Amino acid sequence: MKKAAFLSIIAFSLVFGFALIFNPQTVIGSKKSTSAGPGTALPDSIHKLVQRACMDCHADDGNFMAKGKINFSAWEKYDSEKQYSKAQAICKVLTKGSMPPKKWCANNPNDVPTQAEKDMVCRWAGSLKK
Repeated sequence: MKKAAFLSIIAFSLVFGFALIFNPQTVIGSKKSTSAGPGTALPDSIHKLVQRACMDCHADDGNFMAKGKINFSAWEKYDSEKQYSKAQAICKVLTKGSMPPKKWCANNPNDVPTQAEKDMVCRWAGSLKK
C-alpha cells in the first residue's frame, strides 16, 4: 500500500513538472511583460531586403545562433515593443557594418545591402513605436 501511494505521488509530480516545463505561464507580478498582441508585418520594401540579405541565417531554417538573436520567420509574433527594439538593433548592426557578415557578403556580393537600403531600414526603425 505504501509503495503504491509513493509511486502515485511520484507519477503526479512528474506529470505536474512536465506540464510546467512545456506550458510555461507568466507569473502575475513578474517583471516579464506579456504581449498585448502580435506586432505588425514588415513593410514590403523592408521585407524584400530581409528576404534577400538576412533570411539565409535569420529564419526558422537558418543558423541556430542567428535566429536566436532575431528570427524574421517569427517577426509578426513579436509584440510591438520587441519589434521596436529589434528594429533599432538591425539599424545599428547595418550602420556599423557587422551585418551581414563579411564572409556572407563575399559569397553574395549582389545581395549586400546598399547604403540607401541601410538608410531606408534606419528610417523605418525610427518610425516604429514602442
